[in-house]
Amino acid sequence: MNKGVVRLLVKLFLVLLLPFEILNLIYSYVEFNFTDNGMTKFRKVPYGIQIANVGSSHGYNFDYSEFPEYKSFNFNLSMQATNYDYHILNQYIDHMEENSVIFLLVSFGEVEGIQPDFQYEKIKKRYYQFLKPSNIENYNFFDALKQRFFPIVCDSHPFKTIWDHFVPKKQDSAASKKQRTDEEFASSITKDLVLHSFETMFPNMGEEGFAYNYGYLMKMIELCNAHKVYPVVVTCPVPDLTSEYYAETGFFDQYEIYRNKVLSETAERGLNCKWYDYSRSPDFCHNYSYFKDISHMSDSGAKVFTRDIIEKLKDEKILSEGSL
Repeated sequence: MNKGVVRLLVKLFLVLLLPFEILNLIYSYVEFNFTDNGMTKFRKVPYGIQIANVGSSHGYNFDYSEFPEYKSFNFNLSMQATNYDYHILNQYIDHMEENSVIFLLVSFGEVEGIQPDFQYEKIKKRYYQFLKPSNIENYNFFDALKQRFFPIVCDSHPFKTIWDHFVPKKQDSAASKKQRTDEEFASSITKDLVLHSFETMFPNMGEEGFAYNYGYLMKMIELCNAHKVYPVVVTCPVPDLTSEYYAETGFFDQYEIYRNKVLSETAERGLNCKWYDYSRSPDFCHNYSYFKDISHMSDSGAKVFTRDIIEKLKDEKILSEGSL
């Protein structure tokens, strides 16, 4: 090849491709290390896990720091739907120790709600970073190349993602330092906010959504039993106003049908399964210091909640003493 052509190609690479790849690396570093994607934990998932959970952002309600005697792991990812709870569990079930416990989360949106395609498109690039092709829905090789190696082109606002990381919002910093009163917190929880938030993430699809979520939840329970892992389904605590607004829609009627169907089928088939419903627990829902918004627990609330549920499992002889 002519030396002049080679020099031209090198110059084109330096002028065009190199800056793009530098931006792509910066984007990947920010997106998979510092955003809610929390990808770093999947780089080395340990073996011999004794207690763990899947779930969406509600998975952050589990804080195992007070139980160092157990080898624990949090498989949750923000905006994660029931189908990918299953795919992640399917990939890492061999990392769970026999007679271990895993919490399977069911939020209000995961009874009859299904994550819309446009929401999944925003987050699917993270699954290409660590899941095997068999655990990625509608896997496509060429799509995988793009998602895996050039994730910056899969984000409609990549520069905003980078900017938001390096330039923290001043108002957020100031708000975090301000002491919040119960009255201020209660006034921030409105019916429109509560219903819109869940409906945006997991639009209610009625019977279709019910069957969809039920199917994946049962697959997880079956998978756990096949590997001698005890599945504990959990509906996390939410502030009383959140559950009250949902009660007005008749949601809890369907929720109880869903819950009873799971428990009756597992009992009939002899499958291990517990369901702890904390959604309207008076020990949590009236204490606003336990929450940071309409459905997520504060750091202090997560510690109290995790402590309560682990002690309950010990009392019921489901969780044995830790061995670390």
